[in-house]
Amino acid sequence: MTKTNHTTSYFAAQFPPTLMIAKYHIAVLTETIGSHFSPAALGQIIEANLGQDRGLNQLKWHVHFDNCAFAKGRAYVEEQHALIAGTDDPAIMRAAFGRLSHAIQDFYSHSNYVDLWLESNGGFANTCPEDINGLDPALLNHPGLTSGYFYLWRDIIYYLPIVDRFAKKHLVFPGSHEAMNLDAPSTGPKFPYSIIAAKQRTLSEYQRATQALGPERAARFHGALL
Repeated sequence: MTKTNHTTSYFAAQFPPTLMIAKYHIAVLTETIGSHFSPAALGQIIEANLGQDRGLNQLKWHVHFDNCAFAKGRAYVEEQHALIAGTDDPAIMRAAFGRLSHAIQDFYSHSNYVDLWLESNGGFANTCPEDINGLDPALLNHPGLTSGYFYLWRDIIYYLPIVDRFAKKHLVFPGSHEAMNLDAPSTGPKFPYSIIAAKQRTLSEYQRATQALGPERAARFHGALL
């Protein structure tokens, strides 16, 4: 087992997921930026990231780029960057980065970004997941960009024991979160494309965050003892 995989497994064990998809958020973080942080600092980022899928946070569309809440989602990411840049408290920095990392990771698994990229690059026959560019400005602002709609009154059926399997097979509404999401390998061959794109974006947002801090605050952000 590689060091990266060992780190991913360690944090997956520390944060028993309320949803299966939690392990993919953990993997994206540990495999892209994990080596830059102390275990305790990385743990704080992961905790904040996974917290976005708990309780009422699940119903905040902009936090997950659901319901086509793109403008509000982008504004939310900017708010978190402002928190990071404006504080000397590393715990606040890490919590803010955890929250924004969840949002931008969900962007790729909840929107049709991967579909748009595949359409522009020859589809599955001419590409592999490692080819995707998750930072393409034309696609990030594409007029056809959309994301799945989630309504608790309608979609709770997909999470109820006994009926969930039947609902996911026979009662999937076009344009719904259930129809569009790429949250797990079971959603099909587009899933690995979304993971690669999420890793690229996570690294990009991390680089932006650290550049705004300066050496001393960046060291604290990473968990260094000064």
